[in-house]
Amino acid sequence: MKWNIKNIGFLHQPEDFLGSFDNDKMQKRHEEQMQQKLEKIKTALAEEQKPLKAMLILNNRDHIQFLQNNIEAFKADGEFETAVLKLYRRKNGPYSSPNDIPTWSSFFKQCEKEQLYAKGEAVTFSSATVYRGAAIGSGRSLSWSPDRQRAHWYADRWKDPSLGGGKIFEVDITPADLLVYLIDKPEEEIILTPEFIKDAEIRAFVADA
Repeated sequence: MKWNIKNIGFLHQPEDFLGSFDNDKMQKRHEEQMQQKLEKIKTALAEEQKPLKAMLILNNRDHIQFLQNNIEAFKADGEFETAVLKLYRRKNGPYSSPNDIPTWSSFFKQCEKEQLYAKGEAVTFSSATVYRGAAIGSGRSLSWSPDRQRAHWYADRWKDPSLGGGKIFEVDITPADLLVYLIDKPEEEIILTPEFIKDAEIRAFVADA
């Protein structure tokens, strides 16, 4: 299969030695081993017919670029929504920084909404308040939780002032505002639409007196 590998680094796995040797023979041996591994990656990639499996052959740091390069192949194989969720939850998991919202917004906007929704749990509420525990200044993100206590746990991870300080945010939503509701105990994650979160009225949570 001919995949689009533009800007793909074929990065070697983290456990491999990425430095260099002062000994010329050791350095030559190392370079030969790395080249052999690179050729194996290229061969495996060329032989793989399924885009999701092809992506997973590569180093994790190449996955987003591979997905961007081969979106139509993922869609044709019915794996685009699966790949987007897989990468989002690993690289931009619950309560993470909103700095990468443009990247994920672009991916989510290209998903088939019904297919994406079907990968999660059915939503039965007509309205709800959801929460996000995060470092101060990073409240506007796509990932939220209906579990306030879980959000509090995440906020505590950032409570050290040297890390920016932790805070709990909340926002009111309706079913139309979410893309998918995922339950993977102990996590309950609601991924909101980029259109909603852009202008949503996010509040700092204030505990009842």
